[in-house]
Amino acid sequence: MQVQSAIAAFGARLVSGTNASPRQEGQDTATSTASPEASGTRRYDFSNISPGELREAVNRLIRSGDLDLHETSSLLGIMAPPEARLRVDGTPLSKAEGEQIDATPIDVFAKLREGVAGARWRHDDAGEAALAQAMAALQRVQGMVSAVDLRA
Repeated sequence: MQVQSAIAAFGARLVSGTNASPRQEGQDTATSTASPEASGTRRYDFSNISPGELREAVNRLIRSGDLDLHETSSLLGIMAPPEARLRVDGTPLSKAEGEQIDATPIDVFAKLREGVAGARWRHDDAGEAALAQAMAALQRVQGMVSAVDLRA
């Protein structure tokens, strides 16, 4: 029940555009969701992004129309906010553990490839298709400019 309510709350925040964790709300994350480029230009890099940055980037891309909820729904497990993260036994992580995971960069493409392999092993065609769709969507926007600092 706790897992379902955490996922439902996260989904509601994602749809409403307020998917940041409480400590992130009010911060400008446009400059933190991508790797730096020359002259203040930042680009999306899903091969080296923290779950918190991924949440912000996906939300921004959904609001702009570059991605949609259907093609990114498989990412919910990867980009879950700290308060929705649970141990294998179902007990919640401490706030510090959740925030550490949320701030640690990951390779989202590698995670999705692992998920596709697991879905194939389980003969889960729908899961495999959803993960492949999420990977294709992120590959489509990989390297796209996410922010430009005009002062640079």
